[in-house]
Amino acid sequence: MIKKLLLVAVLIGLLALFFIYGGQEYLNFDSLKLHKNELLSYANANFWQTFFIIGGIYILSTMLNLPGAAIMSLAIGFIFGRWYGTLLAISSATIGAVLVFWIARYLIADWARPRLEKMKSTQNIMAQLQNDAFSYLLFMRAVPLFPFWFVNMVFAFSPIDTRHYAIGTFLGMLPVSFVIVNLGQSLSTVDSMEQLFTTEVILSFVMIGVLALITTTIMRYRKAKITLKKTA
Repeated sequence: MIKKLLLVAVLIGLLALFFIYGGQEYLNFDSLKLHKNELLSYANANFWQTFFIIGGIYILSTMLNLPGAAIMSLAIGFIFGRWYGTLLAISSATIGAVLVFWIARYLIADWARPRLEKMKSTQNIMAQLQNDAFSYLLFMRAVPLFPFWFVNMVFAFSPIDTRHYAIGTFLGMLPVSFVIVNLGQSLSTVDSMEQLFTTEVILSFVMIGVLALITTTIMRYRKAKITLKKTA
């Protein structure tokens, strides 16, 4: 119990430090536009140092559910380009998500899971996750409509293991991360977030969601077919 309380205190302390020192003022589009040339110059002179520093910040912001994940992905795309940027963004987000997953399981999963299974509003969701958590994770990660923190919490209470959670998170977020990081390369030519998220980009997100739905449906169908063969 003492260890859990200490962990909660550390998390609250990190959150408090972020807001006390005005971290939210840096994780916005205007700040990124203002400092983009400085960031790029520093990264060109200290590539790997910047790479790992920004990766660490991204992991920490994901773990603490801080605002500005999209801004960080845009900044990473602008600084490191399409391929290194995608690698950094998806790896950092996955590591951060796994840390949240572990923390949530350690702190509250044992308390919350039986209560969620008893509630009528969540019984069906928990039952579905019990049967095929990986497919649902893959779909929910690929569709930006589901808040990142919500997916972290839901699957922390599911039976999915860490390895499948990490793989599902990585693969599910990869297409969306690629699109957002790629948009970061356009920062020099736009003046607002609205200019980045054009109709074509929104359609790309829709297509990713449709593809994820088709993929997970096929996976669930095949799994059900295999289960039927085993029980026949």
